[in-house]
Amino acid sequence: MEQLLVFRDLAYRLDNPPRRVAVSGAVPAGGVLAVSGASGSGKTTLLRILARLQPPLIGEVSLLGRSWHEFPPGRWRRQVQLLPQEPVRLLGDVGENLQQPFRLATVRRDIPFDPDRARELLQQLGLDPAVWRQEAQHLSGGEAARVALVRALLLEPTVLLLDEPSAALDPLSRSRVVSLLSRWLSEGPPRGAVLVSHAGEESAFAPVEQVSVEPQPDAGGRRNLQ
Repeated sequence: MEQLLVFRDLAYRLDNPPRRVAVSGAVPAGGVLAVSGASGSGKTTLLRILARLQPPLIGEVSLLGRSWHEFPPGRWRRQVQLLPQEPVRLLGDVGENLQQPFRLATVRRDIPFDPDRARELLQQLGLDPAVWRQEAQHLSGGEAARVALVRALLLEPTVLLLDEPSAALDPLSRSRVVSLLSRWLSEGPPRGAVLVSHAGEESAFAPVEQVSVEPQPDAGGRRNLQ
């Protein structure tokens, strides 16, 4: 089975109380790596490290066989897109929110903004076309989560890092999100996702790999990545 994102012996610290996590895993092409663990065990921290938003103590990560050291941080974050549990609401209306990443030179060189595709994805997630002109700051939690997902998909990442993607959604919206992600994983170039969820969404995807985050008492360590 082809593996897209691979992390080996990735170690990081947690506070309150001091603990250390060491974990390895791989994202299968066309599938999901489901991350489990108790509340506060460091699942969200793992996603932030994989997105290169904070460094680990030690460990190595690769994407399509290339070390993350070979990618400038901006290019890595476009290829490995993080959707945090609290969706990011940028200033302006929804249309402007969706276009904002494409104003970056590093993104424009790779992919143009496609408003028709954006509207299609919004519709597939059950959002009324009028939402395009709605101020992002006025969106409900569930609406903001779906807009953030559309923004991430428009960037055509290789891997999505999903932190409780359905936490703010009603059952119908949750079903639409799962259906859209299933289609996305099966279409186009090899794609995958890392999923943190307590709602059992991983059962809707195949293939699925599993990794458990289990902190241990902190024994110290060192950093090896900027």
